Amino acid sequence: MTERTKSPAIVLFLATLSVGIVAADSTEGSAGAAALDWPQWRGPKRDAVSLQTGLLQRWPEGGPEVLWRTPVGAGYSGVSVSQGKLYTLWDEKGKQFLFGLDASTGKELWRQQLGAAFNNHYGNGPRSTPLVDGDVVFAIGTQGLLLAANRHTGARLWQHDMVQDYAADLPSYGYSSSPLVAGDKLVVEVGGKDAAFMAFDKKTGETVWAVANDRPAYSSPIDVTIAGVDQVVFWSAHGLHSVSSDGGSVLWTYSWETFCPVSGDPLNTGTPLFLPPDRIYISSGSGAAAIRVARGAGAFTVETVWKSDLMRSDVNTALLLDGHIYGFDRGTLKSLDASTGEINWKARGFQRGSLIAADGRLIVLGEAGNLALVKADPSEFVQTSSVEILEGKNWTAPALAGGKLYLRNHEELVCLEMTGS
Repeated sequence: MTERTKSPAIVLFLATLSVGIVAADSTEGSAGAAALDWPQWRGPKRDAVSLQTGLLQRWPEGGPEVLWRTPVGAGYSGVSVSQGKLYTLWDEKGKQFLFGLDASTGKELWRQQLGAAFNNHYGNGPRSTPLVDGDVVFAIGTQGLLLAANRHTGARLWQHDMVQDYAADLPSYGYSSSPLVAGDKLVVEVGGKDAAFMAFDKKTGETVWAVANDRPAYSSPIDVTIAGVDQVVFWSAHGLHSVSSDGGSVLWTYSWETFCPVSGDPLNTGTPLFLPPDRIYISSGSGAAAIRVARGAGAFTVETVWKSDLMRSDVNTALLLDGHIYGFDRGTLKSLDASTGEINWKARGFQRGSLIAADGRLIVLGEAGNLALVKADPSEFVQTSSVEILEGKNWTAPALAGGKLYLRNHEELVCLEMTGS
């Protein structure tokens, strides 16, 4: 029923894993336009798959058109885009900020402080990705400040210091998990005593429920429905925990541990993938597994479907497309069958990269800043275009909104035009 593993090798930091939240902006524009936004970590459905069509299937020589570039500070925070505005986090002059930018120009609209800057030998700056929900943007600073702000002006609405308010353990590499909106609640992995996982009223910030005991890791929660029951799945220091969305009761657990061989710190990473109707995929530096969740007589049970040490996603999360998983086994991009874990193909040249999917293609960003367009073909690796777009270390996953691709590292944020003839 459970599996316990330990990482055999050094796991590089996983900042970009962390995460963001599901939300559709209903205050402006049409539902169709909102569906093409990227309002949270891993996009509209929190699965790194865009609904965008009409994208370039091959890029011109020199790559997609660069619409703008703007300087940024240190950080691995992802980019969220909603109704023409862009949100991300970075450190600047000893402080950490949530920024609101004009998505069409990159011009700063406002900033809101999230605490002091964060320095770490695996990389400086914030890791979590902001979440946009209606007129509010939610963000988590590296040292545990949870903030709700007006997304138009940056005005502070409510906040909690998770370390001070809930006696939470600050993760060694900083808070990396992104929040999740589940109905009228904001759900967060806190790591406090009897408050490992918490839900807040998203309008007021008041506590709705707090459950369990576990140290936080570097994964972001997902919301799923299994056997007719709505639940939030967290991947914390010692394994998966499913919590009922409404009442906050723990429904099931699955042990999975990954440790840094140098410090001994827990290093569960990545965002779980939901494999409908009843399976969940996870991968960290110690391997990967698919589990099946079933509802018996009044209780849930969990079984391992398959387990593999050939897929070790220690920085960024994989994605699911048409029954196949695409993601990084450390420095190797791989395609595997989601039902069996069997490897279909593998490709090198991206180091510890990241990827999203859209319009029948994988958009792959290599660690060194090389951007590639790859057919979403489970049987063979076919790269149709590539371009060098950024320098330095690039661990932040791409964001795609309204036909524009947004990429960032520790020095700059760039916007590319992905449509055209």
